Amino acid sequence: MKLIDALPVLLPTDDDVAFYAEHGYYVSKVLFPPEEIDAVLEASERFYRLELDEPSAPGLEAYRPTGKYGAGLRKHDQSSMFSTGLRALATHPILGAIAARLAQTPSVRLWHEQLLYKPTDNPDKQSNVGWHTDRGYWKTCTSANMITAWVPFHDCDEEMGTITMVDGSHRWPDNTAGLNFFSNDLEGLEKNFITGGNPIVKVPISLLKGQISFHHCQTIHGSGPNRSPLPRRSIAVHMQDDANRFREYRYPDGRLARHGNDLLCRKHGDYPDYTDPIFCPVIWPK
Repeated sequence: MKLIDALPVLLPTDDDVAFYAEHGYYVSKVLFPPEEIDAVLEASERFYRLELDEPSAPGLEAYRPTGKYGAGLRKHDQSSMFSTGLRALATHPILGAIAARLAQTPSVRLWHEQLLYKPTDNPDKQSNVGWHTDRGYWKTCTSANMITAWVPFHDCDEEMGTITMVDGSHRWPDNTAGLNFFSNDLEGLEKNFITGGNPIVKVPISLLKGQISFHHCQTIHGSGPNRSPLPRRSIAVHMQDDANRFREYRYPDGRLARHGNDLLCRKHGDYPDYTDPIFCPVIWPK
């Protein structure tokens, strides 16, 4: 089915957009048929086997996989620069079209993506994803309206350690400090929530193969252990709204914030250009 024909039934409705604005997340309809998701899964397998497509852009050697993964959670930034199959998904127009509708922005650019592999839970090597906001890692971005699409490569539920949203937390006070993607201590991190008096409501997102969850960059999210017999396989596609640009940001201790894209993107004067067509291509409209 051509994208333009599918869009009217695949895009969020007005009610969906209102739900996203209130709750900070949205679950799509089934967007991709099983064979397309299977092709992306196979592309991820080739990536892990080091069967790589050589990137045409400079600066990516630091992101090249080594084949040494260990027993815990795997997270590979810029994986799609080494895989045409992963790149096709990370820049798919339907992701940008839905993000544009939810974020109410005329165009959407890729920010970057992360290939994720969560093994079956091991008491000796836990693989939780700690409570965090994406905005907490994107201090050099001017926008607080960026959005992430999380794409599992199979049916995914709470048993597999699916992504879990803290409902409405994107409207709470600033929660970028005190949280940590890499921490396994979900209960300990929860004590750092600044709720502004709001209740803490955690929503595990169950998805069918081909469905995608979207969340606001200030929505607190994480995931618990994978208690299924199979690894949880997915990719997180982070996207910029039209207005996002680089800004210089200093932490309270005076350190300058940095993001990996700052070294990869072309320069606009003295600063990185987050509209770089290689690393941050427009994915909607296309």
